Amino acid sequence: MKFRTFFLCSLIISATLNANDGLNSEMSHFVGGAVMAGGISALSDHYYPEYRADRGMIGFGISSLVIAAEQGVEYLQHGDGKGQMLDAVSHIAGSALGAWITDRYILSPVIQNSTTQGKYVGLVFQYPL
Repeated sequence: MKFRTFFLCSLIISATLNANDGLNSEMSHFVGGAVMAGGISALSDHYYPEYRADRGMIGFGISSLVIAAEQGVEYLQHGDGKGQMLDAVSHIAGSALGAWITDRYILSPVIQNSTTQGKYVGLVFQYPL
């Protein structure tokens, strides 16, 4: 119930806000893209383990497609192609970083089969001599 109330209030508030092309706006798109791509990567890892080797690209791809579609709709409704492109590029850059960090450092490493290198794990252990 609390989530529904919060979601409804956020929709009402966001309908009255106006975005700009300032640093705060673009940073929010960057951080939103990172969180969205990281979340999609984690969900892909959890629900579709057969695609575990590609979870970072799945998170990045879906997040990028969603923002491209959303900014396309915004452009058709309001114009301002420069602003919409800046928002999309900021989000996509954040998506790349979020998917990469989630894939490489947050989720467990993956054993991959390579046709040239055989099986390998994405961990490196070093011992100083």
